[in-house]
Amino acid sequence: MEFPDKKYSVLYIDPPWDYKGQKAHNGTTATGGAATHYPVMTLDELKALDIKSISEQNCCMFMWIGSPLLDQAIELGKAWSFKFKTVAFVWHKEALVPGYYTMSSCELCLVFTRGTIPKNRGTRNERQFLSEKRSKRHSEKPHEIRERINRMFPAEHHNKIELFARHQSPGWDTYGNDPEIQDQS
Repeated sequence: MEFPDKKYSVLYIDPPWDYKGQKAHNGTTATGGAATHYPVMTLDELKALDIKSISEQNCCMFMWIGSPLLDQAIELGKAWSFKFKTVAFVWHKEALVPGYYTMSSCELCLVFTRGTIPKNRGTRNERQFLSEKRSKRHSEKPHEIRERINRMFPAEHHNKIELFARHQSPGWDTYGNDPEIQDQS
């Protein structure tokens, strides 16, 4: 699939991270890991994506990451010519998932910038923490996070794209290999 021929000041990305082919915590259950739900990509494959070609000079990128791959997310942002700034959002999934060291119940959304923060900002007081049950659909992120980004960067001033989207959202261009997205292209 080709990226759109357009530039964006807000990118929202949920990369199809490769947890080394792991299907679940113990590596045997065929229901948990991303690899059982959609094609995953290695860090090198993700780095090869030409994100710069769709990024405005001044751009914010919000990227989802599970804690075990935090270092890879920061490395990926740098490879795409972005600077890591902070954790934008913490999603408490209201469910426990076995981890290697602790029970995992949160996912992080990091924020990176290219150039400066895009002008014509909206709200600046959005909460970082969200506690909301996860969907039954693997890797679907809470709509509320997208709404918070919408308030921070109003649609009338910013082109926005969601990469590796699980569904279409009003005001956002989408890119991904999810059948729901493909049906709307």
